[in-house]
Amino acid sequence: MKKIMKSKKLLMATCALTLGLYTGTVQAQTSNMTATATVQNVLTLTTPSQLNFGTIVAIADTANTASVAIDTVGNVVTASTGIPAYTVVVDDSAAAAAQITVADGADGALINITIDNVVGPVNGTTVFDLDDFTTSWNGNAANTQVIGTPFIETFSSAFNAGVNTLDIGATITTTTATAGPYTDGTYNGTYDVIISY
Repeated sequence: MKKIMKSKKLLMATCALTLGLYTGTVQAQTSNMTATATVQNVLTLTTPSQLNFGTIVAIADTANTASVAIDTVGNVVTASTGIPAYTVVVDDSAAAAAQITVADGADGALINITIDNVVGPVNGTTVFDLDDFTTSWNGNAANTQVIGTPFIETFSSAFNAGVNTLDIGATITTTTATAGPYTDGTYNGTYDVIISY
């Protein structure tokens, strides 16, 4: 009986050893996998409208200034610090706030925006100062912006099928370089709106 038990134990140990050997010699197989990421840091920008203050009368003075402001929804307002400097709107049918559309952004991402490199509208040697920028993101309340100072907005994929809007207003002001009427003609200025993640 002892011999049978010993033989059974020996047989079991041999089987276990044999199975272990077979397990170790099974052919290993490798599956080569990939990892992919697509980076898209560039937003899609379009400019449906540019700043336009309409047709105005502008009289300069060496002490006082006069201005024309356009808000983020296109309303035009004139002001003066004192006569003889003044501005009057002749025709506001072309007046418009600027608008930039921003698409292909990540929902909830913070968008950095800076208004910079401002050059006032000029015609020959006569120039207006361009400043007092205001912005509205996706139709929200307007905020005053400082030239060269970044501000942040949040991209929303739910707004307008993922096309967000930045509306821009600003003010042009007569300078005190010389007194008298501004020269008739078209005055053109420029500014950069820098938008990034």
